[in-house]
Amino acid sequence: MSPSRKLLMGPIIAEFELGTGCYTAPVSRYWVGIDQGSTATKACLVDERWRVRRIVSVPVISRHPAPGWVEHDPESLLHSVRTALRRVMKGVGPAEVRGVGLACQRSTCLFWDAGSQKPLTPALSWQDRRGEAICNTLSRHAEDIIRKTGLRLSPHYAASKIRWLLDQSSGLRHKAERGQARFGTLDAYLLFRLTEGESWSTDPTQAARTLLMDLKRLDWDPELLDLFGVPYCALPPIRPSSFPAGEIPVGKARLRIAATLGDQQSALIGVGCRRRGEAVINYGTGAFVALNTGQRPARIPGLLTSVAWSSEQDVHYLLEGTVNAAGSAVEWLEAILGHARRSLSKTKDFQGLPLVVPALNGLAAPHWRSDVGAAIFDLHSGVGPGELRTATLAGIACRIREIVEVMGRGRIPVNRIVAAGGLARSDDLVRMQAGLLSRPLFRSSVEEATALGAALLAGHTAGAWSLHDRSSPGPPAEIVRPSLQRSEARRYFKRFGQSMKRILS
Repeated sequence: MSPSRKLLMGPIIAEFELGTGCYTAPVSRYWVGIDQGSTATKACLVDERWRVRRIVSVPVISRHPAPGWVEHDPESLLHSVRTALRRVMKGVGPAEVRGVGLACQRSTCLFWDAGSQKPLTPALSWQDRRGEAICNTLSRHAEDIIRKTGLRLSPHYAASKIRWLLDQSSGLRHKAERGQARFGTLDAYLLFRLTEGESWSTDPTQAARTLLMDLKRLDWDPELLDLFGVPYCALPPIRPSSFPAGEIPVGKARLRIAATLGDQQSALIGVGCRRRGEAVINYGTGAFVALNTGQRPARIPGLLTSVAWSSEQDVHYLLEGTVNAAGSAVEWLEAILGHARRSLSKTKDFQGLPLVVPALNGLAAPHWRSDVGAAIFDLHSGVGPGELRTATLAGIACRIREIVEVMGRGRIPVNRIVAAGGLARSDDLVRMQAGLLSRPLFRSSVEEATALGAALLAGHTAGAWSLHDRSSPGPPAEIVRPSLQRSEARRYFKRFGQSMKRILS
């Protein structure tokens, strides 16, 4: 980190080499956070002072067997988690690890055999759209689904994927209805396998992403199960996020899994947005804006309402807006541009840039138009690779502004916004984002916020600290000032809005 960067609110994160570095000072208690994501499984080792001692990363592979289909090999995902856990605990005895937190990509799901524990289907990714036709046949129920779940009827969520698997996999429905096949989002599957079949559950942050959970009762909804044709007996019980969910055998010892939750909720905790009115922009494969709304759910048309995390004592909620393509849009562009892929525009005429609408997988919040594709407007002879890359970053930032503007219509003021995730390392993107939002942002200095958040929630479960304690240390963050004048940002966003009207019509 540059010496000129200003760090705020909290202790300095430990220096490390990815996967190998570690403090040598003696510590008697550790917590492990696991982040199972679309491109990698990451794990971090956290000590009793919230310092990250080690981070490891194990790559995972996605398969694309047909257009719109995205899936993973469940056994490979399980292997990546076991490998990450083993590597992050190198030199640390199981007795020194007081708890493990497990965060997973949401809406990714599969069926497996209840007896042999072996997968019966691939793990269909949250990006997978093979349930789209099923969603289209249920469109007249869209408002009821929003009312019950807080989410939109979309093939990105698990319900239509479950129905597709039950319809297309020979004998699967017969097994599911007789309790011989079990269904789960990734957290439930990994929990079942890591505990050698002793534990099987999910939490409200993951269950919500199936479109089958009633947001008020935090339990499976019989009417939604009937609507999607899902047998109740195949579903795991829903338990709090902060809950001793099971134990992982490690030789003669056992590691307690003390927390399970969705990856974006875990990132909210990891970057320090634990209080009402604090928001995170998490730039990953997609981009997610999550606002902590406290212990009462808030509903705003165009946004998603869900659970941030829960315990046996209380439930915390969030508002969320999704951009389906962020990092994936940049990777797509860089693959086309080749050797010039990382160049940026040197022009000082921001208004001379083309306009990029990064809708490679449709438009999510607040428009929710899966039929809309990506578009580039205002191309001219002065546009080169640098201008296209800068315009793509600006397009992502404009989509984020759309979501933050809608959040501002509610009764909860957005007091603080933290930028996190891989793309947040781009100074150009974060400065543009600050300019388009007309406010400074806090860029998280936490390398792996999702894994850290899972570890912190595990420590909260064990009583080592309280996430509700205002005196608890927050992770370091850097203030990023806008790179655009307000008038310049306003003009560019107006052009972007005009382009959006063209593609939406």
